[in-house]
Amino acid sequence: MLLKFTIENFEVFQKPVELSMEANLHTRKFLSNVVQSDQGNALKSIAIYGPNNTGKTCTIEAISAYRNVLLNRPFRYSANVFSESTVVNLGAEFLSDGSRFAYSFAYDTEAEEYQKEHFGRIEIDEHGNRKEIVYFERDTKSKTSYSSDERLADIIGLSSKDSILIYSFDTSDFPLLEEAKYVLRKFADSIVFLSMNRISPFKTIEVLKNPNTKEAKKVVSLIRAADLDIDDFKYAESMEIEIRPDEDKDKDERLEKALKNADRLMDQLRLISIHRGRPLPSIKFDSSGTKKIVALASYIVEALEKGKILIIDELDSGLQFKISREIISLFNNYINTSAQLICTTHDVSLLDIKTLFRKDQIWFTDKDTDQAYLYSLALFTAEKAGIRAESDIIDKYSKGAFGALPDPSLVEALISVSEED
Repeated sequence: MLLKFTIENFEVFQKPVELSMEANLHTRKFLSNVVQSDQGNALKSIAIYGPNNTGKTCTIEAISAYRNVLLNRPFRYSANVFSESTVVNLGAEFLSDGSRFAYSFAYDTEAEEYQKEHFGRIEIDEHGNRKEIVYFERDTKSKTSYSSDERLADIIGLSSKDSILIYSFDTSDFPLLEEAKYVLRKFADSIVFLSMNRISPFKTIEVLKNPNTKEAKKVVSLIRAADLDIDDFKYAESMEIEIRPDEDKDKDERLEKALKNADRLMDQLRLISIHRGRPLPSIKFDSSGTKKIVALASYIVEALEKGKILIIDELDSGLQFKISREIISLFNNYINTSAQLICTTHDVSLLDIKTLFRKDQIWFTDKDTDQAYLYSLALFTAEKAGIRAESDIIDKYSKGAFGALPDPSLVEALISVSEED
């Protein structure tokens, strides 16, 4: 489970910012929203608000880049364009198998090489004191390095700048490096990214091809609960659908693309929703919102069943506000023991600290002429900002009490142009 994520000089963020999913248990409210551990108490969900182009999507893109590095996959990102430095710094603290780990790296986007790297296990005693056992660290610029494994320490200086350390050597020869590789890859594999503007149903289709599994039954149950007009939902594998090419030379371009991906098209056509006892092709009869729920359902079930970190950009895109709320409630529920949800949203109806969120679960992005900011509602205390458990957060947010609110004067903008003419 993710506890902290730090970003510096990555795209919109120039100065260091930190996204924290570590709950402060001095606040005892909504303990069902927290997974408690002696090595860190993890929030089950957070929602990130803010105007466009202030860092909401950038925050999750940074986590995506971090994940790709850990899995040795291609990645693309840039340093802040207003910074004199080309070096991006990303880091995380997370829980894995009851232990707390920290891993960070610095990557020069111009030279395309790693400058720094640090991995360690953190131990927190019963008094809250932290002690870190450093597995390895290196600084390729200053040519310094360290490892608690003497054999590894002898050769770190020979490691490639083109990759992180766990991919620079045969880790089977070094127990600490092997453990680090296992821990980092396991953490990275637990992270799943979705954009509600580009989500597809193919994961749900694969699940529904085995309708008797518990996972498939849960997916169907979610779909039925989200759309009251659907009696049942299934993948009709035996259904035969014939698609004939248009003999006209001026074929519709979309049909040509569909024919090139005939298997996937057929799979979508075989998704059947039962309305009032009548089976109908979902692709034709269901609304775009229902189709998004269909696509999302399998990811939600998998996250809850396997303890994944599900990250969704624009959660509210195409979903009715009650559905968005119910999705968050699923993660906050006591039945969830190890999954997390991170979402960006503009849906102010979710700004609810009376029945849905703790204050530390609501985050904002904002920026001025100097930098971008990432901060939590928990910073606004009862003493300093008058934010209490019974406060109307929506009203305060709409009045700009927390920043992170655009102030567009569209009418004035058009009028001023008209007056110039």
